[in-house]
Amino acid sequence: MIINSNTAAANLLPTTMARSKSASPKTVADLGADETQLNSVSTQNLTAAGAPINDEDTASETTESMRQMIIAQNSLAMMGQANSLPMRALRLLQQ
Repeated sequence: MIINSNTAAANLLPTTMARSKSASPKTVADLGADETQLNSVSTQNLTAAGAPINDEDTASETTESMRQMIIAQNSLAMMGQANSLPMRALRLLQQ
């Protein structure tokens, strides 16, 4: 699930405002906690955005691999048939 960083910031806003109305201003620890939470949201967004890309890359590579395998198998089958034709002709001539 992609979380909008604006939404995350908006969720932090009421907490920040409540703290600012109290007697003590935000401490460095509070700011660090907020920054950590925003970084966590950013990391989740990057991970969520990257998953479909990785899925598509895997699907493309699998499809290409299967295509190459089918081409190789068809080539071998055609070579086998081409090599058997002279043997058939020779057998017909020997009869």
